[in-house]
Amino acid sequence: MERARRSNRVAKINGKRKQSYYDSDKKKNRHGLLIDLNRWEMSSLKRYRAHFKLETRPNIPKRELIEVVARHFSSLPKMRDPEVISQFLFTTRKYLDGSDRSDIE
Repeated sequence: MERARRSNRVAKINGKRKQSYYDSDKKKNRHGLLIDLNRWEMSSLKRYRAHFKLETRPNIPKRELIEVVARHFSSLPKMRDPEVISQFLFTTRKYLDGSDRSDIE
């Protein structure tokens, strides 16, 4: 019980609740993304389109390409940092256990 109270005290700093990384209060653009694709250069948007083989017409304007990329990006499965980190550590440990560890040291 004491630990829970201490946690609540730590979470409140200057009368404000400490926001979680996953709070929905973050500023999202009209596509529901935290990423501002308008700041991307046209070459980056084109590379994204080519990498994911997105269907667009040739010589598409940047504004329309942003719409296509945003639609695709928001359709990707959502990742949680703790899950990604734990999967990375698991895979790394599995790889290291199967290989010769003398070359790492």
